[in-house]
Amino acid sequence: MKHSLFKNRNGISKSFLLKSLFLLLSFQLAIFSLHAQTPNRTVDLNSQEPDWQAVIGGEAVSPCVATSYGVALLSDGRLLSACTGSGTVIWQMSIKGRPSPYLSSFGDFLYVVTDGSKLNLMNPSGKTLWTSNAQFQITNSPVVGLDGRVFVQGKKQIACYGLDGKRKWKADSSEISNFPICQLEDGSILVFLKALKNNQSVAAHYSAFGKWLEDITFSGIVSAVESCEKGVLLSLKNGSIGLVTALSDGSAQSKWVNGSGNSGGAFKICHSKTSGNTAFFFQNASKTEAVIVKTESGELLNRFQVGQIAPADFKLARPTKSGFFISGSYSACEFLESGTILYAALLPPSNKWNAIFYTDKNYIILAMKDWTMKGFLMGQPPKIAKKSPSKPQKISYINSIDYDSTAMELGIRPLTNQKMAEISQAFKNGDYGEKEKEYLELLKTEAENYIKSYSTESHFASDQVNFFAENAVFTQNLLYLMSKTGTREFSLFFARLLSTELDKSQLLSVVSFAGQLGYDEDGYVLAALENLVMNKIRPNETTLLKAVCDSTYQICLFMGRPALNRRGKNILTHMFFPSYDQNVQVYARKSLEKMINLEKK
Repeated sequence: MKHSLFKNRNGISKSFLLKSLFLLLSFQLAIFSLHAQTPNRTVDLNSQEPDWQAVIGGEAVSPCVATSYGVALLSDGRLLSACTGSGTVIWQMSIKGRPSPYLSSFGDFLYVVTDGSKLNLMNPSGKTLWTSNAQFQITNSPVVGLDGRVFVQGKKQIACYGLDGKRKWKADSSEISNFPICQLEDGSILVFLKALKNNQSVAAHYSAFGKWLEDITFSGIVSAVESCEKGVLLSLKNGSIGLVTALSDGSAQSKWVNGSGNSGGAFKICHSKTSGNTAFFFQNASKTEAVIVKTESGELLNRFQVGQIAPADFKLARPTKSGFFISGSYSACEFLESGTILYAALLPPSNKWNAIFYTDKNYIILAMKDWTMKGFLMGQPPKIAKKSPSKPQKISYINSIDYDSTAMELGIRPLTNQKMAEISQAFKNGDYGEKEKEYLELLKTEAENYIKSYSTESHFASDQVNFFAENAVFTQNLLYLMSKTGTREFSLFFARLLSTELDKSQLLSVVSFAGQLGYDEDGYVLAALENLVMNKIRPNETTLLKAVCDSTYQICLFMGRPALNRRGKNILTHMFFPSYDQNVQVYARKSLEKMINLEKK
């Protein structure tokens, strides 16, 4: 018997389970005898009028994807629609090219695939920021990495792009399976291959920077996969379930593996961030069985029947605030982890719709073939006790370098001028692959040194020479490279530098390159720009104020969020006051006009 979820490339098991674990599992399965629940209520959507409907300009070609405001959906009429969970259409935008059935969200940004091979990034207002041609047919939805980079897969290729649309790396592969790229908790990825090895599934393990790390041979055939913040959950066709995590040396391990009590593999895995637990869905005769486990440990919590949804009939499973939602072509239900089925819904005939979604506001959304999207309110879920705030999401792949401070005092920097020139050329050309890790570490190290140089202790020490103030060209080149990384890694650095830089000529560079980066997820950069205008920049400092206008517009253009646009307008309108230089007032008005026109498009 194989006690590990997978083997390493030498065929040696990476982790083992004690026999007592299997005895415990058998005991658990005996306790949680399979049971079926009667739904608290049954709703027939065939006889119920929708609570809202919206026109989507064609038949849906992609699944609905979740955003903070609700859902987004792509139709064959080349129309991308964004709606709230309660049916209000926020915007509808035409896209260029033939829509493909692959759509992913990154916050409220959307990655859209068109013409089979083109990757498009659209901001939360529906504006296309860039289009890149992967030069191969994309075969699955894009997968977004920790720092905003995005991975796409083809039949035999994997590629990675930055937030600026520049390709970071591309790798050729053996033929890839239909499973999506999965991301481990350290940001490395698993690419599941189509061919079996001795009747066992194989996954290629890559770093986020395109370095091949290992081939993983599993102890059976993989039937379902799911990425989560703990690692990659998967099920084998022999009924085993488990969690794959990353080790500090860059390799992967099976953190836990259990039997599921089923002779076949799960057809879908669904992880809940709310409870921290995971539902594995199995076919048990003509019924659908849910096995609930603790994601962290694999402890079996419950198992029960949730309806009659065969793998071939399966449409959607996603976590809800109360538990989980699952749908087939004919029926859907929401259930608690205790096994209570809150409701069962009978769906309209499957030949009348081709996409389904369940929102956080408890609407079942059906994308109908008559070019409409219909929402059915299923009622309020039970109240859930408030949980303590979750840890901030990891957004970085790299750490700064622990560099000798004495060497820096002697003028020996972690980042040399020669290395800066190399990085600049690499960022311009793209396809820099594994070298990116070194580049980002060097830039992060010097960015932290820059901020530390303005700490109270160093700034007011009479014998302390501020390297960054004394070496303006070096500092400007550093800021330029920080703005060209194609990641969200350096957004907060720019916000902090806008608050600490005292030299006005250097501040001009910080302002300008913060705008060139464009990304400002939490609005910290705009808040820092607003503080500069209100409190630090004099009304007659024309060049600096014009740079603030430009960067404010660039950030609002990239981010496309109404809340940030309002702050941007406040920054610009503040410069209308008579105390400001006439040239500044005119420039600010023109910048505001551009922003208003942006909102009209």
